[in-house]
Amino acid sequence: MKRFSLLLFVILFIASGALAQEEMQPTKYENVSWHQVVLVDYKPGKEKRVKEIIKLYEAAGKAAGTPKPEMIWFMSGEYDLMLIWTLKDGPSEFEWQFSPDGLKWWKEFVNQQGSKEVAEKIHAEYMDLISSYTSYLARKDL
Repeated sequence: MKRFSLLLFVILFIASGALAQEEMQPTKYENVSWHQVVLVDYKPGKEKRVKEIIKLYEAAGKAAGTPKPEMIWFMSGEYDLMLIWTLKDGPSEFEWQFSPDGLKWWKEFVNQQGSKEVAEKIHAEYMDLISSYTSYLARKDL
């Protein structure tokens, strides 16, 4: 066992020396697009109502001229829906508490629903239809 430990130490020492000799340069990703991938699991039996609310969301987005996610419905697995949002400004879009596009969409959604109270009620209902979700930041090399 001592012999193995010594051999491992020598290999790691040589490898670290080789890395130290390479001069590291600042490197930025080029030709990439950034995405937020959201996986959603809805409560059982709620798919019809979920899709009705999503249609309301899409109508507001279309009228507001805001980007919409790509939507992929799963036929098996832990989640029901995958939403893929393209982040036009990359990861820096996560710096917004309320983005300009998000506010533009919300204003149109409120307008289409007739009042802030109705819009909030629908949004709360949608959130209540969700059993669980997770979100990832992803990079696509072009």
